[in-house]
Amino acid sequence: MLKLSLKNTKTAQKAAQTVQKRVVLAGNPNAGKTTLFNALTKSNLRTGNFHGVTTSPARKTVEEISFADVPGMYSFTPYSMEEQSAIDEIKSADLVINVVDALTLENSLNLTRAIIASGVPTVVYITKYAALKRRGGKIDFEKLSSFLGVPVVNYSPKTLKNAIKSGSFAQIPQNKTAQPALKDCYSGGKDGVSKADKLFYNRFFALPFFALSVTLMFFLAFHPAMPGALLKGLCEKWICEDLCNWICAHMQNKAVISLVSEGILGGVGTVLSFVPQLAILYLVLILLDESGVTSALSFATDGLFEKARLSGRAAFSLVSGFGCTAAAILTTRGYSTVSAQKRTVAILPFIPCGAKLPVFLTFLSPLFKNPFPVITCFYFAGLAVAIIASVLIKGGGEGMLSEVTPVCLPSPKAVAIKLLFQIKSFIIKIAGVITVFCVLSWFFSHFSFTFSYVEGEGSMLAGVSRMLVPLFYPMGVTDWRLAYAALCGFIAKENVAATVALLMPLGTGLGLSASLAMCTFVLLCPACVSAFSASVREVGAKFTLKCCAAQLFLAFSGAYLVRLATLFI
Repeated sequence: MLKLSLKNTKTAQKAAQTVQKRVVLAGNPNAGKTTLFNALTKSNLRTGNFHGVTTSPARKTVEEISFADVPGMYSFTPYSMEEQSAIDEIKSADLVINVVDALTLENSLNLTRAIIASGVPTVVYITKYAALKRRGGKIDFEKLSSFLGVPVVNYSPKTLKNAIKSGSFAQIPQNKTAQPALKDCYSGGKDGVSKADKLFYNRFFALPFFALSVTLMFFLAFHPAMPGALLKGLCEKWICEDLCNWICAHMQNKAVISLVSEGILGGVGTVLSFVPQLAILYLVLILLDESGVTSALSFATDGLFEKARLSGRAAFSLVSGFGCTAAAILTTRGYSTVSAQKRTVAILPFIPCGAKLPVFLTFLSPLFKNPFPVITCFYFAGLAVAIIASVLIKGGGEGMLSEVTPVCLPSPKAVAIKLLFQIKSFIIKIAGVITVFCVLSWFFSHFSFTFSYVEGEGSMLAGVSRMLVPLFYPMGVTDWRLAYAALCGFIAKENVAATVALLMPLGTGLGLSASLAMCTFVLLCPACVSAFSASVREVGAKFTLKCCAAQLFLAFSGAYLVRLATLFI
């Protein structure tokens, strides 16, 4: 027992020696904390030019240094629970890297002084210094260090990490003579708003520009003559035809051939072929974010969104919803009121995420030589439903408190890193969750309850799914395979397209009215399991279940009405 105790003590001492420093990256929202964290730790945390990207402390230990990236804050008087978590991290740190935007340095000094006053060793790290110099500003780092009483640096991430390891920040410079004034240390250069900022801060320009940008995004992705559709066709031919035929030519067993051709390459391959179109969608959204247009849009729409009981901050969440509903839900964590957060979380599933793109194309592409107009209408319809739902939901709104990023040309490197990360995440999801689901769907659709290999109609899946079909009769859907595919979307929306490709390789056989009804159902139904889990964490299980029930009712009702309205088209 004594030996075990001594062993545990030595292990604890060794662990304490291993992590020598706890370094916290703190600062105002949108100062560049997460970008610096990613560079220091070689991570891929999400970054963005808006308040609320970092919603909880992120930690990673690298070379015996434990780095923590905390949510943005304005003072030591917490405005939200995220700011409180940041304060707690700062107070327990060995060193605080106070990340300060050079363009808004004067506004950041209140927080900087509060961090210094907490007694934790502090280093001020300046970001966007090149942008400051471009507008004629300057910083005298030595004088500013004397003015603040702490080191002020603009090192590269590698140099910064080496300085932390070597402990060169341990000696805090103190100027015992008369301290310089701030005007001797810092010049903001040309003050005022640029012409680009003035344009994008105007709602009459910002909203049409955003609508045109999104329309262009859909045009490049969906129009048959544009890169998205052309590359999608090539990918589909290579994966679902050439690769499938080559692999199956070397197989003999009928069941194995069916599993590979239908379950894996048929279902999973079909969804993978949508990568070029999703890449275009992600690219445009990233460009809007990195250029500061989304940030400006939030400022320009604050007054308009107030009429829908939302603040301009909701623009961040709604635009994020075009990419991923679960990620968009996480952006609401920094809201100052619970009612505002709940309202935004409730309407986000109506925003068509990237995963719904393959579903719309699956149902509409066979009916339209050019699906671009109708799919664009579905995306904007989802946005309209979300705004209308916000007006109908009870509860107060929220004021807007956020940093607004100057509009500028985005960094090609930052755009490329974000785009590759998004595509990689999508492919990993397809290779993991969607593949497993397709294999299970194939198994249950090819084996009976006696585990005999059968055709689809005699399978276990057919027997169970036929009980669901009556719910879809008013949509014009009488095939159990489509009923099963529609409900698979509750696990992941990509499953709908994958399941249709797996079970119905020759197509759905639906007419226009039934296809529009199915797309309406997918548009309005509750989001996937990931979004459900994110909602439970943010606003609780009870509220999330209420929202899901309301969304499910609206999805069926909306689909029935669309079927009825378009029956005679």
